[in-house]
This record gives sequence, C-alpha cells and structure tokens, in this order.
Amino acid sequence: MKRVSRKQEDSAVTVELECMTCQARKPVELSPVRFKELSESWKIGKSCDVCGQSTDWTFAQAADEVGEEEDFWEWIATTGQYFEPQGALPQNERRGERRINVHVPLRLSGAGGEEEELTSENISKSGFAFSSSRNYEVGETIRVTVQMPGALGPMTKNATIVRTAVGAGGKALFGARLES
Repeated sequence: MKRVSRKQEDSAVTVELECMTCQARKPVELSPVRFKELSESWKIGKSCDVCGQSTDWTFAQAADEVGEEEDFWEWIATTGQYFEPQGALPQNERRGERRINVHVPLRLSGAGGEEEELTSENISKSGFAFSSSRNYEVGETIRVTVQMPGALGPMTKNATIVRTAVGAGGKALFGARLES
C-alpha cells in the first residue's frame, strides 16, 4: 500500500491495484473522488486486460521487506489528505493525531470475548472512533481486527476505550486509542 502518490499538477492519486479475479497488478491514476470511493468500499470496477472484462479491483498489498507488510494505521495517517474534501478547514483540536473521516470495516472483541463487526466513524494513526449498541467501558481493553481485500492477512491490535458519547439511532459513540 505504500505506492500512493499525488501528482501536483492535476491532484491525481496513483495507487497500485490488484484485480480481485486474476490478481493482475498495475499502477492506476485515480481522481481524489475515485480514490475516496475505493478507500470506502475497498474495491472499484475496472477493466482488466488479463481477464478481458470488467472486474473488481482493490489495493495491492505491498510488502516493505519479505514477510513484512505495512501497518494499516500508519498508512491511513499518511494518506489521510486524500480523504478530506478539497477546501476542508484544518482540524483545530487537542488530539495529537489527525482524524480521517473514513469508514473501514472492523471486527472488535471485548473483555467478554464477544465479537462485533462494525464500521469506523474515523481513524487516525493512534486510534479510531466507532458506534455500537453494545456497552464498552472507559478503560476497557478491546482487540480490533482490520481485514482489507488484497491484504496479506488480517491486522489485529489492542486498543483501550478512552471516550464515550451519545450517538445517533440509540447507539453510543466510542473513541479507542491503539496500544503500541
């Protein structure tokens, strides 16, 4: 996933994609809108020269070294500029890390071992926010797993619930800090 760059002249994002049917890979230039679409759904439709038809494509997982894959949370923090609408005002808050409004599928397991699949409200290098009808307590340790299409495998980290707030639709909004 490191192969993301922005061209200054036209704001295009170049990212290496992989066909989900035949695993062909190629660098593709996407508009910021198309990149955000890919990042939210983890796939886009595109013509595949190998398959000879329109197929679903996702991010190609790039290894830094043999057997080592890039940390998703680090990647999201460094590519966050592509998720913000053009002309968005800079964040002015006490958090040390920039929050990116991106909805990523997550699997959480709490102290009782019960698992829950949900979608993030936002993500940063050091944490994330999510809504849930379950009751998580401030200070509770949870495990969060992210499985992205095209990734070498799931990425799991421990996190601590650091904030709760009233959310919409009978759900609570939680903030979690990732453990190093």
